[in-house]
Amino acid sequence: MEYHVIGLLLMLCQYSSGSTTAFTSATTRYINSTSSFSSSSTSGYYYVSSGSSNVSCNNTEAAFPSFTLVTDTSGSMYYYLYQFQEITRVLSTRLAESSSNVTRQYTLMEFNDPSVGPVRVTCSSTEFLNALYNLYTHDGGDCPEYAMAGLLKALQVSPFGSFVVLVTEGSAKDYGDTNTVNQIFSLLDSLQVKVFFFADYCSSMNGSDFQVYKDIAARSYGHVFKTYYPNSKIADLFNFFLKIPINSTTRLFSVDNSMYYYANFSVPANLTSLLISQSGSNCSVTLYNPFGSVQNLTTFFSESWGSVSYLEYPIAGIWRLVVYAEGSYSIRIEGYKEKGDLSGKFNISAYCSACNRNAFCKKDLFDYTCVCKEGFSGDGFSCYDIDECDYYRWPNPCNYVGTCVNTYGSFYCVCPSGYTLQNTTCADIDECSSHELNNCDPKAICNNYFGYYSCYCQEGYYGNGYNCEIDECTKDVCGFGRECIKTNGSHICSDPCFNYATLNEPSRSTSYFDYYFYYYYYWYYGRSDYYLNGWYRFMGSGGIRMADFCPSEGSCYTRYPMWLQGTHPEPADGIVNRTVCTSNSGNCCNWTSNVKIKACPGGFHIYKFTSNYYFYYSAYCTDPSTVPEYCSCTDDEECRLVGGRYSCHCKNDDTVTALANIRPVLSCGNQEIKASFQKCQLKKFNLNTNNIHLKDKSCTGFADFNVTNIISIVSVLKKGVCGNQLVTNSTHVVYKNTIYLSLDTNSSLGGEDVLGIGISCVYPLDIQLALETALWPFSGSVTVDMENIGKLEVTMALFKDSTYMSPYDGTEVIVTSNTNLFIGIILKVGDISQYAVQMTNCYAAASISSTTKYDIIKDSCPSKQDSSINVIENGASVNGRFSIQLFGYIKDVDKVYLYCSVHICNGRCTPSCTGVRTLSTATSVTTDANLILGPIKKQVDTSASTPSIGGGAYFMVASLDTILLLFAGTLLLIV
Repeated sequence: MEYHVIGLLLMLCQYSSGSTTAFTSATTRYINSTSSFSSSSTSGYYYVSSGSSNVSCNNTEAAFPSFTLVTDTSGSMYYYLYQFQEITRVLSTRLAESSSNVTRQYTLMEFNDPSVGPVRVTCSSTEFLNALYNLYTHDGGDCPEYAMAGLLKALQVSPFGSFVVLVTEGSAKDYGDTNTVNQIFSLLDSLQVKVFFFADYCSSMNGSDFQVYKDIAARSYGHVFKTYYPNSKIADLFNFFLKIPINSTTRLFSVDNSMYYYANFSVPANLTSLLISQSGSNCSVTLYNPFGSVQNLTTFFSESWGSVSYLEYPIAGIWRLVVYAEGSYSIRIEGYKEKGDLSGKFNISAYCSACNRNAFCKKDLFDYTCVCKEGFSGDGFSCYDIDECDYYRWPNPCNYVGTCVNTYGSFYCVCPSGYTLQNTTCADIDECSSHELNNCDPKAICNNYFGYYSCYCQEGYYGNGYNCEIDECTKDVCGFGRECIKTNGSHICSDPCFNYATLNEPSRSTSYFDYYFYYYYYWYYGRSDYYLNGWYRFMGSGGIRMADFCPSEGSCYTRYPMWLQGTHPEPADGIVNRTVCTSNSGNCCNWTSNVKIKACPGGFHIYKFTSNYYFYYSAYCTDPSTVPEYCSCTDDEECRLVGGRYSCHCKNDDTVTALANIRPVLSCGNQEIKASFQKCQLKKFNLNTNNIHLKDKSCTGFADFNVTNIISIVSVLKKGVCGNQLVTNSTHVVYKNTIYLSLDTNSSLGGEDVLGIGISCVYPLDIQLALETALWPFSGSVTVDMENIGKLEVTMALFKDSTYMSPYDGTEVIVTSNTNLFIGIILKVGDISQYAVQMTNCYAAASISSTTKYDIIKDSCPSKQDSSINVIENGASVNGRFSIQLFGYIKDVDKVYLYCSVHICNGRCTPSCTGVRTLSTATSVTTDANLILGPIKKQVDTSASTPSIGGGAYFMVASLDTILLLFAGTLLLIV
């Protein structure tokens, strides 16, 4: 088949003014999603005017597909955009010189994140190229882009039967936009376009954001090509499909799969040819004609990621397709039927003579095309040398090992030793495939690697692999407890207990903890024992035996501590094999290695280590309890050697003769209550030292870190914490709780509780302590910046009575109109003798923004507006105190907030509030600090009672059958 060539028709779309500015002439329309294409149209086709005349962008003799390019312009597209600019340039030249007498519409659409557009339309391939070369990559930031929005806008202005290409390195961010996707599928059906994707995915090929590409390609009989290195050969693929006349093909068969597949399909009569396109790698396609014979196909285009083949004049009937594949693939089969006879107008000789001398004239299904020879790239009319040795080229032509030398139209490889030139590239020589290629001893085993080989002697032989001799040491020739050392031509028997090196660093101990490990973990290396090779003995205060338990990270002065998994041998065991584990990131046995151990006369052990680079940041740890100096026992303990370890053990103690006589040492601190038991006493009565708890069972005992024989339990000074009870009176607060102990049943949970010991701590009460011991105090605080001094905290709180020992709690306070409120201002400071707090102005208001204020303290003195206002303390200490019957004073509102401004003074600053008001002369060291407290709400009066108790401290001890009560020095027995 041949078509008439009128290449100059493409120039008709150039505007008559002669301007060459890209896409600025009247022939181009910029279109967005809201605008319409304002030009004459017929049957849905757009037309672009050129000067004073209108020229159709479609051929009137035979309609061929228009070309639509939708491209991602985000930052990562730099390489892709450059390649497709060159691909489109080659395509444009081929279409211009093609035998197809056609003028096409060219559509260019760009999309990004979040911008989409503009879309550009022209009938000039030159203007189309200029616009494409003016695109630049920018923005982005994440992987997926708005590909669906870009494709939709491009389809909305593409003519019927267009060939559409979408290029992106990411998935579709807007795959879930149902409206956009549905519009795309509707246009695919109505416009009968074919969509090819050159795309990559962001997270998964099976993700919905990439699957939408496959669905669109399948619906349009297109493909999704996944190629990382596009080249000018893609222009051949585009050229092929753009020369297929519109409405000349019938869609016969389509499949998307990822495994072996076979199916039948029907081929109607009178077809000119079958077109078979395929995407996906490692895919083999075989066609069987209706007679059952394998049908040979003509391959027009073939790359690792896809191919196009065709068969002329297929036999009508039922055909069979068989596919072998190792990954996902797509196959589309179309039937082509020639429309009309346009032959006889194409001068093959004249066309092919225009091909470059480095190109050949290639016939395809439709006509002839100038194609650059292998080693050259270009449009066929001009071809340039491909530099196969370019550093960025993939795949590397010399297999990354040889030296590539570029030549005109080709290249050659200079291969290093161990490689040979094979099919123009460097291939590994398998030296182990023949004895003539290696120097291994006949009693050795040869291992081949890329570029080299190695030899090692077989089991039972000794040597370097190139010379091997019998290894006598494999025959146990030295006897029990002795080591055989093999040398060239001989062997030596040795007792390693008399031939070893020593390791005596105290920091090898598992008790050695390096502070820098936690602060500089990623740069922390510490000790490294990877180089140790031979027999070693541990000595010194760090321990004389390797630790046989998992050390904590940061111990032993190494990044990855190593320890012995298993038991140490006895002298009668001789030399034994054991496993060493490496602790790493919570995994106690992340890596392993073999070690030999022997117990020597004199009570020590020796270890045979083998150097191992995998242990570069690892070191062997020692057990500090294997030296007598490890013991640090209390008076009721003694140091004994048990199981090879020195540790503290309880002495026989007759001071506590009954379970009910056990008492802890009680410490009443300013932050916590701590009770401590002697472990030996608990063990004497078979009590579980791991299951001591308070009323709240989550508060449990622990081994005291300072001494070995103490079990302690702690509760902070807070009501309700760990089951704490709080009782207050006018002068003291008492914290009460109970400690429970259970029998040891060889379980971490222990048995049932058999002993309860009541504990109490009594504290003198003041305004600050009362506030701090409240669970949720109703208070407000502000931090005051002291110039050149630091920061102080001032708190305002609401109390129930004049003792200022019972603060209100919760998020609001509700009182009656008769309730007298007591307000306290507390300055938290270490030196209470240096500072004083002075209340300067305090008032109440109905809301934070209210302009109506009810003065309580004005100019540091009580307001005269209400007789219930009483300033108790102001400027005399770190506490300020006043009281007021708030809703007796403020009768017209139901909710108020309190505001106070205070000064902090050096020394006393008590104001004078008689006669003429004058403030004291004490120096104020800060500007006003403003405090807010609220809301305070009014309700009907209710009565309340305040509990009170007497002072004192006591223990209450309860066993199964008796209760002992010790109170204020008096012992009461309750049976």
